Amino acid sequence: MNTLPSKQLWKLAADKPHPSKTSEDLSGKAFPPMAPPNAKPHPLIPPAAPAAPANETYRTKSIATRLTEAEFAEVEFAAVGAGQKVAEWLREAALAQARSAQEEHTDPILLAEIIGMRALMLNLFAKASEGPLSAEDLRKISSYAEAIKDQKANELLAPRRRRKSPEALEDSP
Repeated sequence: MNTLPSKQLWKLAADKPHPSKTSEDLSGKAFPPMAPPNAKPHPLIPPAAPAAPANETYRTKSIATRLTEAEFAEVEFAAVGAGQKVAEWLREAALAQARSAQEEHTDPILLAEIIGMRALMLNLFAKASEGPLSAEDLRKISSYAEAIKDQKANELLAPRRRRKSPEALEDSP
């Protein structure tokens, strides 16, 4: 610990010349002063960053992954094609995948087949309750079920498709 009183330490520091005025580089030339004497002093407090709105949150978490050269090239190509940085594109792709996994996915072909089977079974039971079925009855019921299954599946899926369409997203507030 220093035994000199604080006033003497300040005096020693003040008597010592500033290093920028006396330092020399290896070539023997003195370094110029850092700023000219008439330069404006730098503010002590840096300007504050603009305040974020109360509803905005900052991204504080990160996810790291390793890719092969081919995989990275594929991801980079997709990002450039979308006009985004790789990190932005990956973030949007990951969130889109996570959010779509939460939504219901309905296979339209499977839905149409289920509707067709339902129509077939209901009409077969209804006709069978009246008496024996002929080959002609079976053909008509089967043809009817085949004819309506795609139409009924599309009718059931139409409201969901309208909610997900880009036009519906643009129209929403």
